[in-house]
Amino acid sequence: MDDLVVLAITMLILGQICFCLPQLLSRAFYAQTYFPLAIFFVANGVITLGPAVFFFTPAWSTIYIAAIFPAWLLLGPALWLYVEGLTSDKPWQMQAKHLVQLCPFIFGLIVMGLIISLPMEMRQTLFSEESDIDSGFPLAVVVSIFLAMLLWAVQSGYYVIRIIIRLAKYRKQLKDLFASNEQRELGWLTWVLIIISGTWLFSLSSLMSTLIQENSLFGYRFGTLLLLILVWTMAYWGLRQKPGFEGRYTEKIPDISLPENADLATDQKYQRSALGQVQAQRISDKIIAAMSQQQLHLDPSLSLHKLSRHVAISPNYISQTLNETMETNFFDFVNKWRIETAKPKIIANEDTVLNIAFGVGFNARSSFYKVFKKETGKTPTEFRKSYHAKASLLDD
Repeated sequence: MDDLVVLAITMLILGQICFCLPQLLSRAFYAQTYFPLAIFFVANGVITLGPAVFFFTPAWSTIYIAAIFPAWLLLGPALWLYVEGLTSDKPWQMQAKHLVQLCPFIFGLIVMGLIISLPMEMRQTLFSEESDIDSGFPLAVVVSIFLAMLLWAVQSGYYVIRIIIRLAKYRKQLKDLFASNEQRELGWLTWVLIIISGTWLFSLSSLMSTLIQENSLFGYRFGTLLLLILVWTMAYWGLRQKPGFEGRYTEKIPDISLPENADLATDQKYQRSALGQVQAQRISDKIIAAMSQQQLHLDPSLSLHKLSRHVAISPNYISQTLNETMETNFFDFVNKWRIETAKPKIIANEDTVLNIAFGVGFNARSSFYKVFKKETGKTPTEFRKSYHAKASLLDD
């Protein structure tokens, strides 16, 4: 019965992978970001085949074990390249430098070849409890297997840490460029990393168990369930998620006047010495006027470059002024104005919180609540009750 449950979960995973692959590959023709995700699904598909192989064709079990080494060593690079594509500030493309990421995968292919080159009887002995190999070519294969497992463990931790750092930098960059980030934050990837870490740790322990036990199906029950959650999560979000900076790929940076004597810094990074205090104060006054007089903060799609075009000032210098002179970032600056605009409406209770949130420029109720709580220390309802309570005390 346990075997049938595992097989059922395996079929669900493989079905989901087969559903996603054609869509991802078709999208990869115009957006290469999706190609690493397709590779990620293929590698997971190979790993998922285990229960079916052990159940239907046990004679092929040693071939399957050999194949999962390159598959495992492909997971980390594929996921990293996918995240790199999602967080790239320009259209992502596979380049020669990315091939370095495949070195562990190539080593996995070598290990696979070494295992398959052994005679059938030797392979079965290699992965059995009676294994007693202490010399010759089979010993070299055992050593290569151990090295592959060690490499996979180190590689997994390396990529998880690298992705966490990449996402932190990306989210900081978002706050310098956009006032609304609901569809760009990639918060779902944090949960994916947790699931992946659990899945990879379990897979490693499962492989070690397979190497010393004849029957490994029992261990696959929990592992296949983790893989099911991982694949379905990646399928749901991966097919929906667009690169975070996709809207800026074709956006033209305005050719506008810069502060006098300013160095023409690149659009990617401003230089501290390029902007003086006097010029920075003028920019500060101009962007505050854009909020107080032109009410630009009410635009739900407001971005740094849209503000730049409106006030005819380089986005670099607006960002530098916000960061250094006003000690904030674009996201916090705009949303503070939105909250200040919402406060009188909340107090007057003239509309629903959702309509007020949309009316002042937010795209989601949850985002409005989060920013409102950060700015006031209270929820909108608590803020209104607190205001009226204080007003009643003053009247008395």
